[in-house]
Amino acid sequence: MSATDEAAITRVYEQWCHAFQTVDGAAMKQLFDQDSNGLIYQSEENVDPMYTWAEIDNYWTGAEELVDRIPQWSELSRKIAIFGESAFVYVKLRTHLEISGAKRPLLGELRATIGLHQRDHDWKIVHYHESRHVDLAFLFED
Repeated sequence: MSATDEAAITRVYEQWCHAFQTVDGAAMKQLFDQDSNGLIYQSEENVDPMYTWAEIDNYWTGAEELVDRIPQWSELSRKIAIFGESAFVYVKLRTHLEISGAKRPLLGELRATIGLHQRDHDWKIVHYHESRHVDLAFLFED
């Protein structure tokens, strides 16, 4: 893992954090390889992933209408792995999202994996997956 690549990937990650926290769809969209035919975007609220730029573009265009604000965003852990011209960022965050029209906020730990590849000497996102931990212990309680 070169220090230059790690720094560039960290910058993309930090830009992703800022775009997400401020619900800035235009800034978020600039982080993606919009021309990639291998896009995969799995948000936690959607049953199935989005595979096309048009779907991801539409998702982030509407994000500002869906999310009122994000008053809490704390990084709990992060791991970067680079494999040649591909990389992954795994992050666990403590979040508080206030959703338009929702009766209560979306709270808790969010896990995200961001897959990137290098295109024209820039690192761009081509894969995204987010989820929250489901504690299965309640299935075994009396």
